[in-house]
Parts: sequence; C-alpha cells; structure tokens
Amino acid sequence: MKVNNIFVSPHFRLAEFQCRCCGCVQLHPELLVKLENLRDAWGSPLLVTSGFRCSRHNRSVNGAEASLHLLGQAADVVVLYDVQREFTELAEKMAFDQVIPYGKRNFVHLGVFGRDERVILPVRQHKWEMAVPLRGAAGT
Repeated sequence: MKVNNIFVSPHFRLAEFQCRCCGCVQLHPELLVKLENLRDAWGSPLLVTSGFRCSRHNRSVNGAEASLHLLGQAADVVVLYDVQREFTELAEKMAFDQVIPYGKRNFVHLGVFGRDERVILPVRQHKWEMAVPLRGAAGT
C-alpha cells in the first residue's frame, strides 16, 4: 500500500497533495473543504497536479518565494484553456483567496490564506473496530 493513499474527503486522497519530490505533505483543511465544494459545483473530478511543495521542490519549479504551496494552502488543478473563464468564475464564487488561470498551460492555481479557523470538515461518523487477525498469519 502506498503511503498517504487515504481519502481525506469524499473525492480526494492525501497522496494527491504530497510533494512530488519527497512525498511530504501538508494540507490546510480550508483548502480541502473548498476544493471538495468546487468539485461538487463543477460537476467533474478535479485533477491536482501540484499541492504541497517542500522548499527544494518549490525552488526547482521556480515557485514564488512565499508560495502558498509551501504551507499546504494551494493546489494547481488541470483545467483546459477553453473552460478556464467559467471555472475561475466559479472558483471565485466559492471564495478561494487566489484564483490564477495559467491559460494554454491548462491549469488553474487555487489558494486560501488560511484565516478561517472555523473550518469543520464534513466527516461522517464511523465505528472503528480492531481488525481480527487472519488464522495462520505470522504470530497467530
């Protein structure tokens, strides 16, 4: 099983946000909630191409020195050039603090400043139980 391959919302896995060079990850809850809401409003999956970046990776992609990617507060998502205007208008209505279309590079940068400490993740209640070991497994 891959590390970080767990769902953190109905449509996103933590691994989608991890740094492409080192696998480290930070994800601000406000960003996750807004991305999930945007995905529902857009009606199609959102493909995250860049989430958290460590400082080394941020330098290697010529990212801004104070990039929100360094804090887990930004994500770049694939959006075809032809629909970027419609997508960015919707993202602005969803109250992202940064909505930056990259035109024919076919992605949009979405960021939050992380000021809202009231974010409550819409997580369903689950009953967690200890797994019963399989018979014949090592140590049983």
